[in-house]
Amino acid sequence: MKIFLASVCMVMAALTVSAFGQEGSIVVRVPFNFVLGDKTLSAGEYGFWSNKENVFVQDQHGHRIAILLANHVTGHSKSKIGRVVFDCYEAQCFLSQVWSPLQDDGRQVLRSKLQTKVAAKKPATYMALVANR
Repeated sequence: MKIFLASVCMVMAALTVSAFGQEGSIVVRVPFNFVLGDKTLSAGEYGFWSNKENVFVQDQHGHRIAILLANHVTGHSKSKIGRVVFDCYEAQCFLSQVWSPLQDDGRQVLRSKLQTKVAAKKPATYMALVANR
């Protein structure tokens, strides 16, 4: 388990701005399976963007696969690159935050029932995937 988390922590995802045709969207190559709501997605390339109330996710073919409710979150300074944050509990990771390069603040995805249940039993490790320059 420690090896899994250590290897995932060392991964820097390839991320580019203006992905999938949405202004402020980012593309991230996620190197592990992760959970959106009640479904698990395979490792791969995904597009992320947000508005005031939602986070949107597209697959590598440009198909919208999720719209998730989200809250405003502060704490990071605006940068020219975006980042996506996951909450990981051992080998199970959940999308947590999306930070667009065009917005001053990020969006915190609301926890699903599954994540709330898992989080009550295990401590989280936070995984941020950021751009390579």
